[in-house]
Amino acid sequence: MQWLTLEQVKERFQVKDTRTITVKCAKLGLKYIKIGSLYRFDLKDIEEFEEKLKQEQQEKLIEIYPIKKRRKSKTMQVDYDKIRANKILNRVV
Repeated sequence: MQWLTLEQVKERFQVKDTRTITVKCAKLGLKYIKIGSLYRFDLKDIEEFEEKLKQEQQEKLIEIYPIKKRRKSKTMQVDYDKIRANKILNRVV
């Protein structure tokens, strides 16, 4: 088990303020222990939290931008004999 400090977690998530980690991430489910005024985070818990966030973000993206089914294009039935006959009849001399 490897325990990380608040500063190490802050650097890992690349956030400016440690309050983001202690308040916002804790509300989202990041597990930690508090010893006195010090926070400690288990590396396994952080990795699980990251996977959970990735999964939630993917689900949100799919809700916002659903994968559309491809539609079959309609094929046109072309009668080339009729076209040629019309060109001959409508020819301007």
